[in-house]
Amino acid sequence: MKLAISGKGGVGKTTIAAALAKICTQNGGTVYAIDADPDACLATNIGIP
Repeated sequence: MKLAISGKGGVGKTTIAAALAKICTQNGGTVYAIDADPDACLATNIGIP
């Protein structure tokens, strides 16, 4: 499955992307999460320091 999330700033896109990534990995899936935002914070939201 391939999924892209886009939209206006400040509406929770990163939060939703992080939640979906966590759910997919908890169900045994392999996830490649790519944050193309210049102010990247997806890694922090999924627990990567």
